[in-house]
Amino acid sequence: MSLAARRLRILILRQGYYPDDPRVRREVEALAARGHAVDLVCLRGPGQPARETLAGARVYRLPLARRRAGRLRYLWDYLAFFVAASLAVGLLSARRRYPLVQVNSLPDFLVWAAWPARLTGARVLLDLHELMPELFASKYATGMDHPLPRLLGRIETAAIRWSDASLAVSQPCLERYLARGAPAERFTVILNSADPSLFPPPATAGDARAAGPPASPAPLRIVSHGTLVERYGYDLLLAALARLLDEGLDLRLEILGAGEQRPALEAQARALGLGEHLTLVGFVPLDRVAERLAGADIGAVANRSDPFTDRVLPTKLMEYAALGIPALAPATPAVRAYFDAGMVQLFEPGDLDALTAALRRLALDPALRARLADAAMTGFVARHGWPRMAERYTALVERLAGEGDRPG
Repeated sequence: MSLAARRLRILILRQGYYPDDPRVRREVEALAARGHAVDLVCLRGPGQPARETLAGARVYRLPLARRRAGRLRYLWDYLAFFVAASLAVGLLSARRRYPLVQVNSLPDFLVWAAWPARLTGARVLLDLHELMPELFASKYATGMDHPLPRLLGRIETAAIRWSDASLAVSQPCLERYLARGAPAERFTVILNSADPSLFPPPATAGDARAAGPPASPAPLRIVSHGTLVERYGYDLLLAALARLLDEGLDLRLEILGAGEQRPALEAQARALGLGEHLTLVGFVPLDRVAERLAGADIGAVANRSDPFTDRVLPTKLMEYAALGIPALAPATPAVRAYFDAGMVQLFEPGDLDALTAALRRLALDPALRARLADAAMTGFVARHGWPRMAERYTALVERLAGEGDRPG
C-alpha cells in the first residue's frame, strides 16, 4: 500500500492558538484531505477546551498563555511552552508511534521538543514561520549586528541542521537561511497562500472584476488587516487617508486586527479628524475575515522596510489577490519576488508621499483596479495558490513519514 493511500498520524507542535493560526490550519486540513490524522499540541486560549477534535486535528491545548511584552517575558513564555511541549510529546509518543513530528516556529528552538518522538524513530519537519533574528531586530530596533539577533541566527541554523527537513515561507526568507549556513537540500518553500475554502475566488472564473462592480459608487472602500504594530505601517495609511480626504476624495478605511498600536492609531485618527472615514474593527476570527473584506475596492499593505518585512511576503497581499481585490503594496524584495507592477500598485516602503500617490492612483482609476486584480489572479494565484502549495506540502510530509516509519 502506498503512503498516499495509507493513513498516517502526524504530530504537530505550535506555540499558538488553533484554529486561529492560518498556516497551521491550512496544513492540518491539507493532511486531513489526504486521509491522514493529526495530533496538535498548542496553547489554550480563553474559553477553549483542553482537548477537542477540530478542523481536522485532535487538539491538545496546554494551559499556557502568549503575551506581547518585553524580551524576558517572551523568553519565559518560550521556555515554559518548550518544557510543557516536550513532556506532551513524551506522553503522546509513549502511547503511539509517530512517523513524523512537525514543529512550527516561533521559537526556532522548539524543534528540540520533538526529541522524545525522535527516539522512537520519528522524522522531524521544521516549519519556519518567521525569520526570528530579523523579527527581533525589527521589534527591538537593535540592528542585525546586535548580540541577540546573532545568537538567534546561530540557534536558527542549528535547529535547521537538527531537523530532517525545513519549510520556508518565501524565497527571500530561504536566501537568509542559506546565507547563515543552513543546508539548501533541507528546504522546501511553502508560501502562506490563501486557502480558497476560506478566501474564495471571485464568482466568475478568470475575471477578478466579478468580485465587485468595476466602478464602485462613492465612498470608495479601502481595507487592511493584520496585527497592529508599527512595522506594518498603519499610521502611514491613516496619514495618507487624511491627505486624500483633504483633496476631496470620498474614502472609507477599515482596519481589521488587534495589537499594541491600537491606542496610538485611535489617538492619531482623532488628531487627523478621520471620524467616520476610519473603522478600527478589532480582532476578527479567521473564518470571518473574507466576509469582512468582501466587496472592498482596494486592499492596502503599508509595511515599512526593515530586515524582517523586506523578506516576508505579506499574507494579506496574497489574500487580496485570492479574493480579487486590487491591492497596493511596498516594493520590498519579498513582494517583488512574486508580484510585478502589473499585478499590484507598488510604492517605496515607508514613503508617505509615495503611499499617498499610489492610493490616489488606485482610487481615481477603476479600470486600473480591475486590471491589477485580474493580473494578480492569473499571475500569482494560479501559480502560487494554496492548492499547489498543499500538493507540495503533503508530498513532502508523506515522503518524510515514509522514511521515518519503522516497524516496531
